[in-house]
Amino acid sequence: MLAAAVSASAIAAHSPDAVVSVGSAGSFGDLAVGDCVSFGSVVMPDQDLTAFHLGRGRTLLPSRATVGELRLDRSSDLILSTSSSFASGPPVIPAHAADMEAYGVAMAAYLAGVPCFAVKAITDIVGNPIRLSDYGFTLRSLRSLLPERVEEVLKQL
Repeated sequence: MLAAAVSASAIAAHSPDAVVSVGSAGSFGDLAVGDCVSFGSVVMPDQDLTAFHLGRGRTLLPSRATVGELRLDRSSDLILSTSSSFASGPPVIPAHAADMEAYGVAMAAYLAGVPCFAVKAITDIVGNPIRLSDYGFTLRSLRSLLPERVEEVLKQL
């Protein structure tokens, strides 16, 4: 939620040409630790409006319209799942990896009409326990890959 608020504020203040959510994600098994990828879309399984006969992952907008999966990088078929807590089992909505902020960033960009991308380094496999020190080491060793992958993505603009 904080990522969405900060992103919305930054977009309003700076009117960027695009927004990129850069960071780490856990793989649901299709991606390997060490991969650095751009995701084609992002979903938010925490959104559960099924009591109102809306599909899981749908977000109700102020206009009363709904939006679910947000498209990001059109050159990628990979799906990122954003949740408010660490993923610990299989995805509720089909996805290749999980993070905790990309959907909020993408929603802020979507509402502002700004293209958004999510570039993530895969640091772990969801469901496999990992020590914080191992996670930190993996993230530090992968962070050099992120700028290069972001450059590739931004060439699409």
